[in-house]
Amino acid sequence: MTETIEVNLVDVLNRLDSKIDKLDSKIDHIQNDLTDVKIDVEKLKTQNEQLVKRIDTVENTLSKRIDTIETNLSKRMDNVESRLNTMNLGFLGLVGVLVTSLLTIIGKITFFPNS
Repeated sequence: MTETIEVNLVDVLNRLDSKIDKLDSKIDHIQNDLTDVKIDVEKLKTQNEQLVKRIDTVENTLSKRIDTIETNLSKRMDNVESRLNTMNLGFLGLVGVLVTSLLTIIGKITFFPNS
């Protein structure tokens, strides 16, 4: 009876050793995968930082362009307003002259009908 127990114990130990070896290999494989994932995460972090930098530079250049366009448009609008004011004054002056001449003609006809 002792011999069968020893044989069985040796078999059990061998099986346990083989299973432990398999588990060790699986753990090694998982560790390798984990290091790969860590490396990939670091790569993604650096790419994310680069993208953030690019977005910041694009944002800065766009804001500068928008500012220059805004100032150019305000200058042009000021020019257009000044031209309109000039034209408006010219038109009102012309209307004033025409009204004055019409009133003069009406006044002459009314107050001096024979001359």
